[in-house]
Amino acid sequence: MRSNVFLSVLLSALIAFSTVSFAQEGNVPGLQIRNLLVTEIEEGAAVEQAATEVSQTVLSEGMYFDAAGLSYLSENQPTYQSLVGLLNDNSTGFELAIAGLTEMPEQPTQVVTIAILMFPEEANEIYNIALQMQVVTEEEALLAVINAGVDPSTLTATAAGATGNAVTPLGAGTGAAGAGGGDTTISAN
Repeated sequence: MRSNVFLSVLLSALIAFSTVSFAQEGNVPGLQIRNLLVTEIEEGAAVEQAATEVSQTVLSEGMYFDAAGLSYLSENQPTYQSLVGLLNDNSTGFELAIAGLTEMPEQPTQVVTIAILMFPEEANEIYNIALQMQVVTEEEALLAVINAGVDPSTLTATAAGATGNAVTPLGAGTGAAGAGGGDTTISAN
């Protein structure tokens, strides 16, 4: 009896989790575009051809993005189309940003902006990986975030990614030849 109750609770939890997971996937533009791309590829199209067709379809039909996002994608169509092609092997914004920044190092702000447009819930991770890879300055990364329509005050920089954060080093201290700035030696007390 107990095993049946446990099994039914477990199955109910799994069904609830899969429903929530599926609902979240349905709202992520990058995953929706990836589904279109994979369908084209499964129907026999080469990745480049599928990326061209899918990116054109999304823009011409105004799918998944607001007007500002569609405008940005149209203005940066070659980069957008290349990133759509990279969705074949990369299913998260983090992965897409790394692949895009690696393949298109000459267009880092566009890659960051488009990756955030496709995966807005991963804006913080995309912002941080761009800083950690040192392909953009903090100002360029913030501009990319703003261009994607994300409030930059919601971002938190990681220690490795916070290249622009002001860090005040500890003073030399009394324990370091008496240079002042506070004693950094450990007290014997």
